[in-house]
Amino acid sequence: MNKRQFLFLDIIGILGAVFFAVLCGFVIIFFVSEEPAAAISSFVLGPFSSPFNISTIVNKATPLIFTGLALAVVFQTNIFSMGAEGQLYVGGFVGALAATYIQGMPAMIHILVIFLFALAGGAVFGFIPGYLKAKWNANEVVTTLMLNYVAIISTSYLINNVFKDPESGGFARMPFFDKDILLGKISGTFPVHYGIFIAIAAVIFVYTMLYKTRLGYEMRLVGQNIEFARYGGIKTSRIIIVSVMISGALAGLGGIVELMGIHGTYKDSFSINLGFDGIIIALLARNNPIAVLLAAVFYAYLQVGGQVMQAESDVSRELAVIIQVLLVLFVSAQAVFNYLKQRSIMKNKNGKISGDKAVKADVV
Repeated sequence: MNKRQFLFLDIIGILGAVFFAVLCGFVIIFFVSEEPAAAISSFVLGPFSSPFNISTIVNKATPLIFTGLALAVVFQTNIFSMGAEGQLYVGGFVGALAATYIQGMPAMIHILVIFLFALAGGAVFGFIPGYLKAKWNANEVVTTLMLNYVAIISTSYLINNVFKDPESGGFARMPFFDKDILLGKISGTFPVHYGIFIAIAAVIFVYTMLYKTRLGYEMRLVGQNIEFARYGGIKTSRIIIVSVMISGALAGLGGIVELMGIHGTYKDSFSINLGFDGIIIALLARNNPIAVLLAAVFYAYLQVGGQVMQAESDVSRELAVIIQVLLVLFVSAQAVFNYLKQRSIMKNKNGKISGDKAVKADVV
């Protein structure tokens, strides 16, 4: 079976997982709703019922594109990082400090400086688990999960006790950013902020890096077979650290884009599991940057569909969460199935090679 056939089956498997997850959601609606047809109609068609709902899909998809890309990059090296949430917080916080306390610059230069600070904050925070993995083979799932809590709690403490705006009252936030550096809306009737274009640029950058550069080739090779990569002269420790730092930088950029496009300031607990949702996006996209864009939009569509359904019917928007969980289960099950299938194929090939060698030895 060639690569094109494997890709085709992979796409069919993902579409099947999406279909069955949504189908299960519809079955649940039939059991819990007095008017299931109206609820399903609201869920499916509601997100497209107005320009505002469509713009909400795009705005919700924007940070998911960044976190999905962040995790797709690091998953390519077979490092199962779960640290996008913490890296998003740190990058967003550092970028917000630059937005609030660096003054006297032209707006465009100031925006670039803010983005650089956010990229650096996320990358430096990503360096920690990357170094621990490369140096001592520390389990990246454990280290990144623990560091998430360090990031969330530390930034919460700082925003509540050090950098809180005195005029914010009971809300824990920094002073509002200058209007000149905010990511404005495309129009009043279609309030999508310009961060979506930054997200699309990030997709193009990550795709080019992974598939058109030596670094991307080395990252993918390390992910496929780290021992082969090591014997081939690739500095695998460096690749692991770099991949996690790039992942952290992307997550950090996503954090500041969300703050500059939606909130206008740094708010405590501004992320509602954006980093963890990025794991689902990367799994759905099979770590392909282009597919990350589509997966993020679909995931945001589910969220908006749940909100519209709750407003227009007797079904809670938590149904969308159930569908998202089912998506994870079905996609993960398919990934395990593919892994076992490929392992079986490799065993059969190795067995055939061993058998051929034995026959040759007998002939000799």
